[in-house]
Amino acid sequence: MIHTITDENFDEEVAASPVPCVLKFTAGWCDMCDAMVPAFEALSETFGDAVKFCLVNVDEQKGLRIKFAVAALPYIVLVADGMKTPLFDELVTAERLEERIRFVLDGGNAPTTMPL
Repeated sequence: MIHTITDENFDEEVAASPVPCVLKFTAGWCDMCDAMVPAFEALSETFGDAVKFCLVNVDEQKGLRIKFAVAALPYIVLVADGMKTPLFDELVTAERLEERIRFVLDGGNAPTTMPL
């Protein structure tokens, strides 16, 4: 299941989530973002309830675009335990994204992890 995240529901849906959240920042005009839809949906099924997969439309959610300093699309970040870890700012395969998510969740070295 893919969750839609807004400026209004971010705190409840992501910041307070008991499970890690993968946010994909997207826009209706972004062809690369659209190309990732099947991979993102497949990974949401692969991880099930262990990870929450979320979409954020940067054109509609300007507060989150600023909070996460989104400069390129698609932009994918993992949020867990009050920390955010950028994963990718490019088109990636489901395999590469899954590998990176598992690496970070397993305690892999992520030097760009920072507080929300």
